[in-house]
Amino acid sequence: MNGPVPRGPAVVAVVTALVLASSKLVVGLLTGSLAVIAAAADNLLDVACSGLNVFFLGVARKPPDEEHPFGHGKAEALSGVIQATIIATGGLVLLGRSIWELGVGGEIHATLPGLIVAGASLVISLLLGLYLRFQARRYRSVALKADAFHYLTDVFTNGTAIAALMAVRLTGQHWWDPIGSLVISVYIVWQSVDILREGADELLDRGLPKELEAEVARTVHELGPEVRGYRRLRTRRAGKTLFIELRLHLDREVSFERSHELTEELIGRLRARFGEGTEVMVDTDPA
Repeated sequence: MNGPVPRGPAVVAVVTALVLASSKLVVGLLTGSLAVIAAAADNLLDVACSGLNVFFLGVARKPPDEEHPFGHGKAEALSGVIQATIIATGGLVLLGRSIWELGVGGEIHATLPGLIVAGASLVISLLLGLYLRFQARRYRSVALKADAFHYLTDVFTNGTAIAALMAVRLTGQHWWDPIGSLVISVYIVWQSVDILREGADELLDRGLPKELEAEVARTVHELGPEVRGYRRLRTRRAGKTLFIELRLHLDREVSFERSHELTEELIGRLRARFGEGTEVMVDTDPA
């Protein structure tokens, strides 16, 4: 969908993450469960990241201006990079804490409160993650995609916390709790790499996937017999906006008027395929 990405989904995510983090943190501290505390820390990271989304989506909505003639779409990618860095840092801290507690030992005072709050959080996180993923696809938003990832990841982290607490409850062995926290922290760090890579690719103007560039090539060749090919195809993405540039090779006998018609037709076809907001720049050369 074209148009600015709304901040509503990110605001919903902030409020939900804050409620989940607070409830799990209280239960984790009262029961002594490191796995529940790890899940709470994951939600606190979600609060920070969703808050960043509220801010950066506001920046990305701004129209082009004198200092930013190409718009502010890359603010979303910057948000994704910052979020991935925060997530990875938090995961590394949890990883160290888990290893430390495995070495020195720890004790859980009660498992039932942790099981209840983790179970409720799992259901809420799943529903919120699916909602945000739908909105991310709808608006082609990297920032909302990163947010959706956080909450779908919470399904795994809460499931791991539940499994660890159930193991403690059934066996009486408290080391299952830091094992669960260890698994959660490794997963957080590992998964954050994808968000970091995608955001960095956009900031560094990486070209569109080869299959999309192949569609550009097919669109060019379908224009008409006057077209002899193209060169210097360059593509990139900034937020939800695609940028496509190329030099179109036309038969030397083509008139100026016909050249203009073919250029406008190509721009129209590319926008019809990739979205009306697609920025297309076409120059022509005689072949």
